[in-house]
Amino acid sequence: MDTSDLKISSLPLSVQPAVRTLAELLLDSAGQNLLSFAVFGPVLTDDFDPKRMPVRSVAVLERMDLALLDSLRSHGPRLGRRRLQAPLFMTEQYIDQSRDSFPVELLEIKRLHSVVWGKDCFGSLEFSRGDVRLQCERELKAGLIALRQGLLSAHKDTLLAPLLAAAAEQTLRILRAVLWLKDVECPRDAAAVITAAGTLTTLSLDGLKGCLSQSRKADLAQLERVYADIESLSKYVNEITY
Repeated sequence: MDTSDLKISSLPLSVQPAVRTLAELLLDSAGQNLLSFAVFGPVLTDDFDPKRMPVRSVAVLERMDLALLDSLRSHGPRLGRRRLQAPLFMTEQYIDQSRDSFPVELLEIKRLHSVVWGKDCFGSLEFSRGDVRLQCERELKAGLIALRQGLLSAHKDTLLAPLLAAAAEQTLRILRAVLWLKDVECPRDAAAVITAAGTLTTLSLDGLKGCLSQSRKADLAQLERVYADIESLSKYVNEITY
């Protein structure tokens, strides 16, 4: 298929070659079954760090094809070395029917995505505030469990850093959803999101802010601060009613 009209100029220069490679691979492998390919998430923010942040993407197919996915998996190691995360594969029907069960994830894509090829399957999505609030509550409570279980499993302190990074990433997604629930304009950069959410909720969120600093040591004290932030956010979300 023709790849001359790939839209990658809005992406950071450092990731454009890798995204082009992935897009060309998808177009060559999926053919007419590929409706859309887009990147989303931190790669589109000013605080994107290509050395430690992967490039996330989503491919929308006309029909799901597991044989296609099977043919792509041999390329995983090569693409992974270029900081490309395996694309999410969806169909338009799956997206529409998931607006109530996975609204936070789809809202995240809607608010921060760039179409590389094909049509925009996310820009016009609409969500129920009740569905978004419920998932925020569920994800925050699950995040507390993940931190407790992760601490038990971290037999050495070096394992705390990825645990806290994962918790911060998931909580940032929730913070963006909470801002949406309250009709507060959502910044693009992570630090600004935390500041805006702190202003809205009147919470300091210092633990989450600390996760953005690579110089901050990952230890029990830091985990306790992040845990306290998520616990406070959980209480805040529980009190939102619609």
